[in-house]
Amino acid sequence: MHLKHLKPGLDLSGAGPVRVAMDAAVMAHPLTGVARYAFELGKALSLQGHAVEYWTFNRLRGPLTAKVGSDSRIRTFPHLRGAGPCVFPHLWSLISRPDIHHFPNGDLFPSPVPRTAMIHDLAPFLFDDILPPDLRDFYRERTRRIVRLCKVIVVNSQTTMDHLLDIFPEASDRCRLTPLGCDHVLRLPAPAGKPPQGLAPGYLLSVGTIEPRKDYATLIMAYRLLSDRPGGSDLPPLVIAGGDGYRADEVRDLARTLLPDDRVRFTGYVDGEMLSSLYAHAAAYLQASLHEGFGLPVAEAALLGLPVAAADNSAISELFSGLYEPFETGVPESAADAMEKVLHRRRRTPDDPTVIRKLDGLTWSNCAALTASAFESVLKRSS
Repeated sequence: MHLKHLKPGLDLSGAGPVRVAMDAAVMAHPLTGVARYAFELGKALSLQGHAVEYWTFNRLRGPLTAKVGSDSRIRTFPHLRGAGPCVFPHLWSLISRPDIHHFPNGDLFPSPVPRTAMIHDLAPFLFDDILPPDLRDFYRERTRRIVRLCKVIVVNSQTTMDHLLDIFPEASDRCRLTPLGCDHVLRLPAPAGKPPQGLAPGYLLSVGTIEPRKDYATLIMAYRLLSDRPGGSDLPPLVIAGGDGYRADEVRDLARTLLPDDRVRFTGYVDGEMLSSLYAHAAAYLQASLHEGFGLPVAEAALLGLPVAAADNSAISELFSGLYEPFETGVPESAADAMEKVLHRRRRTPDDPTVIRKLDGLTWSNCAALTASAFESVLKRSS
């Protein structure tokens, strides 16, 4: 989809270029979710004239260089059983003297310069059973450290900000809203290209880790209800694209129990060209999440013109209402009704005014400008 209608970067600068040391460990992974945020933010900050350095472990230099390019400034350090990130970044900060140390994934390490971090959602505080207890407690403690130690906390939506301040009201004077962008380019396959993994075009698609928060169980039960309705024998397959997470075996078992004829296809983790191909050949996109801090796949699907059905909650309803057919969270009957509706809709055109209006301003340039403004607020207080 052409994005010429989206706003250019907001002019929020005023204190000159900011020297940013960015924790880049997450960027060594495929560019989805948090890794997408870190990559696009770093690139956009650099384009706006800020000096960005990427700091990470020695073993991640290769994949990081492949993403940001050999011309980017990269500093790496050994892990040394956890001692490396406690020592080397501190020394480098004294040598290179960055203004800000930014942590896109919230994994803080010691630094003599002001630290900032992004909080993507508060789901570990809102739900007790969506993660293994030890991992849930890890994420909770990580968030507490961010609130305790960071000079500024950036968040991706008003939904995330509201939840953060409900739990940590003491962060109110340090919290800044920096919505993510959705104007990154997904490389679509040539028209003659075929879907991956032997899929036939025209399937129902959902993207994300197979875990309780994504609530694939509701989609599978809704699909079963829809397949029992008149014409259900012609229902296209449901394709779930995501790696296995917590309790993924329960989702797979449910699919086998309710739909033994392989009507649900699991692709495993996908990224890049394969993800683009899945979007390109789908008939509709489905999102059943119990909660999202932003919901980037909904934006990607809408930008590519796909009809979307989504659970009407959290940042999905805040940011994308009007771009999807809503259904009641966790209610298979409601989801089945929404799925049936979007199956009968055509793709949107590239210049669809509803998409342009709803996503206007959700650009990585704007995200970077707002983030730089947040950085500058720290520097003003420190001067």
